[in-house]
Amino acid sequence: MFEFSKKEITSRHNLIFFLGRIFFTWGTEHLARCHVDIHDSIKKLKQENAVFLYAGLHKSLWETTATLATLYLHKLPIPYPGMGDNLIRGKFFQALSKKVGLFLVKRPKTRREIIESAKMLKHYTMNLIAHGIDGMVYPEGTRRNIPDKGKYGDFFPTAFEALLEYEKNKEEILEQNKEFTRHNTYVVPFNLDYYKVREDREMTAVIGGKPRTLHAFDFLKMIKNIGHVYITFGKPINIADNLDKNRRQLADLTRDKCLELVKILPINIVSRSILDAYENDKIKIKEIFKNIGRNIEKLKHLKERFRGFSIGEAPEEILNKVSTYEKSFKIIDVKYLRLYRLYANYIRHYFEDSKASAGA
Repeated sequence: MFEFSKKEITSRHNLIFFLGRIFFTWGTEHLARCHVDIHDSIKKLKQENAVFLYAGLHKSLWETTATLATLYLHKLPIPYPGMGDNLIRGKFFQALSKKVGLFLVKRPKTRREIIESAKMLKHYTMNLIAHGIDGMVYPEGTRRNIPDKGKYGDFFPTAFEALLEYEKNKEEILEQNKEFTRHNTYVVPFNLDYYKVREDREMTAVIGGKPRTLHAFDFLKMIKNIGHVYITFGKPINIADNLDKNRRQLADLTRDKCLELVKILPINIVSRSILDAYENDKIKIKEIFKNIGRNIEKLKHLKERFRGFSIGEAPEEILNKVSTYEKSFKIIDVKYLRLYRLYANYIRHYFEDSKASAGA
């Protein structure tokens, strides 16, 4: 017996959501230059009554507002996003966040809390899907994977378990709940790439390394133009076509599809090239330009993912582009090494894939 409740899904017919939508739409349009790529099938599937769980890589708090605003501006339903309860301080602000449709997931500290948190996320995801409402999750669970570990994290499988369980038991669920409509469920992989990650300095600070924008409402302190942002929504994954997979396999498939959406930007190439020129606590400046050319050559098979530069562009021009908006590239210094490493590691998986292909 499955239990569902519409009361657990906060209505967005309220002033807080209306004002919030105006604010985050304005911010997306005026504090960034967004380049949006939405897979052609997404709007078509929506017209066919499909229900989506958007799942993306996590780099910045800005992603949630930008993603919601982008979908709204493209006349797609605004999903209900999940967020760790540690990001919203106090009962008052948690109540406000629920008014705009956030569902708060307990950030666990013990094994028992991990189990409770997973149950909560699974229930809420399944409840949304059963009622025909889109959801959104960041299955890595943190922005800290790239700055702390140098690579994207695994996707936690809980939300994917909910999708599989719903699809496998859909007939029984519809029989028990006559008010529900029939629909197909999909995971939509998505990703955002930044010329400038808003919290980059905070996430690469030597002491503590915790971003100052730890809490969602703290982002008001850092409202500023972040330049070019590439927002990509990939091809939806039909859950009905993947019922042979377990929750981990579906999570891994979604993660792979998200990684394929990552764009290769000038700051990523330059940062990787700086790291390649780093040896014995020194950066060999003259080597950077040679490395830019070498790294572009290594990734030329991915040229359709290049943004903001081209294969034939001079390395000096590429570095100059980055230095116009990021001061740590005007005078390259080892004191910015953690920052260079952050931006380099956003595309690290492409270099690892290239090495694997070369060795095959």
